[in-house]
Amino acid sequence: MSFVKYFLVYIISILSISAVFLNSCSSDDNANGESSTNEPVLETILISSDFVSIESGNTVTFSAVTNLGTDVTDEVVFSVGGTIISGNTYVFQQQGSFVVTAIYNNITSNSIVINVTVLLTSINLSSNSQSYFLGDLVEFSVIGNDGIDLTDQSTISIVGDSDLSSNIYATSAEGMFSFVATYQDFTSAVYDINVLPAPTRFNQNVLIEDYTGTWCGYCPRVSHAIDLVNQQTSEAVVVAIHRGSTDPNNSSYDPYNFSAGSLEDLINLQGYPTAMLNRTTEWNYPEPNNVNQVIDLTSEPADVGLAISPSLDGFEMSIDVKVKFGGQFSDFEANLVLYVLEDGLFFDQTNYTSYYGGSSVISNFEHNHVLRASLSNLRGDLIPEDEYSEDNVYQVNYTMAIPSNISVNENMTLVAFVTNEFNAALNVRVANFGETQIFEEL
Repeated sequence: MSFVKYFLVYIISILSISAVFLNSCSSDDNANGESSTNEPVLETILISSDFVSIESGNTVTFSAVTNLGTDVTDEVVFSVGGTIISGNTYVFQQQGSFVVTAIYNNITSNSIVINVTVLLTSINLSSNSQSYFLGDLVEFSVIGNDGIDLTDQSTISIVGDSDLSSNIYATSAEGMFSFVATYQDFTSAVYDINVLPAPTRFNQNVLIEDYTGTWCGYCPRVSHAIDLVNQQTSEAVVVAIHRGSTDPNNSSYDPYNFSAGSLEDLINLQGYPTAMLNRTTEWNYPEPNNVNQVIDLTSEPADVGLAISPSLDGFEMSIDVKVKFGGQFSDFEANLVLYVLEDGLFFDQTNYTSYYGGSSVISNFEHNHVLRASLSNLRGDLIPEDEYSEDNVYQVNYTMAIPSNISVNENMTLVAFVTNEFNAALNVRVANFGETQIFEEL
């Protein structure tokens, strides 16, 4: 029995020593002297809010926690829409979507978006003006106080009369008219417009100044384009300004050369042919493909009208020109230009185009609308400013000898046009001698 007892004591002692050894090894530092214990570290910040959709004027409260579960709301710096705020609450006053972030220990949080709406409390009826001329169209709009366009969902009515079928009202009588708009349970304030008598306006003609030459091989292209324009409208007035040499031995000789260098400088002319529309717009190349560019310039009424009455008495011509100003004339300057033209002039035309048969020289080509003389300054003679009042008629008379370069008196025509301070032609007329014109009022 004593042997067994000693043996058991021995075994117990061995086990105790082993346990102490193992415990000692498990608590030792690693080979690098670092602790093997993995303690959690701060990596991210998560922010949240008590609301993500609110109406303006309300307060949102933000909170922030770390990935360790620590509430750091009082320690982070919140930003709303890129602007740092104080504390963790913010009153949203404007409509829109606002991005919110936070920073803590140089760590930027996630982003949240707060959507702010404005409670609809009223609607407003308006138009682009409260004063219109008879015949004008009034376009109304209905906007809620939240800034949302409610025009298509609203009903617009003439006070004491019927509802409009749309937001467009065609003025058909003069006077004051009142309108209101309704949307759901909301009614706008009364909106008044004043319809005035229609102002005097005139038919709009377009001026084509064709810088050309008998020596210019590509100039027939513009001549053909002018033919196309004249086939579509009678509201285009053409002036052919021939340029070139007066020396018959020169390759650029043109017997109809007109001294128009000042006009060419004005438009910064780059070459021939060049066709200018109403003096300030170049007719786009190729002109025969852009006839509508000319036609479109006759689509709107003009605010100035002209009437020409020229007559011949032997070798003397008398020209009466009247200019009438409409009710919406607003230019700061008006200048009157008066040209003498001649049709039916025949001379060979150099041709590099396929037009007019395509021959390199068009023999005895008929040159029309040829500028022979300017009875005014090329940029126009200034009309006194006190003449610009509504429905006023400015009148001037020219009496002088027929220009010496005219070949056939009966082929002369007169062109008059008015330019503004930017040298743009506002309207133009052409007249034959013996004609008595009246204003082309609409």
